[in-house]
Amino acid sequence: MKSTERRSSCPINYSVEIFGDKWMLLILRDIMFNGKNSFLEFRASAEKISSAVLTEKLNLLLEEGIVSKVTSPKNASKFLYLITDKGIELVPIMVEFLAWGSRHNPDGGPKPLLDRIKQSKKQAIAELQEKLRSERRLYELD
Repeated sequence: MKSTERRSSCPINYSVEIFGDKWMLLILRDIMFNGKNSFLEFRASAEKISSAVLTEKLNLLLEEGIVSKVTSPKNASKFLYLITDKGIELVPIMVEFLAWGSRHNPDGGPKPLLDRIKQSKKQAIAELQEKLRSERRLYELD
């Protein structure tokens, strides 16, 4: 893994240097909540990330061990980006962002997931984390 020079050793600074822009959170949203895992799927998101920015952000997620990159079993020229355990640890944070945004955004969010979060946030988080682990296991070649 490539070593990135940090501005400081502060844990908040570390987090901001990785997640401190909208694109990282939107890529994680697409992986966690929308089931996307390929470059073209990320590019098709409503926010219209450029190919260059997407490449840069995916490379940072790879360097940090938040996603892994595997060859698609259906198409050897296509890569899939799968969330790692380190990335799955971010699910509770992303659920909080989703819940907060849905409370303050008049357009809401994904209603079935929001309903599950309202019923039991802890259970919704556990289910989502297990779903992500199961999806990753489908592609593991070990």
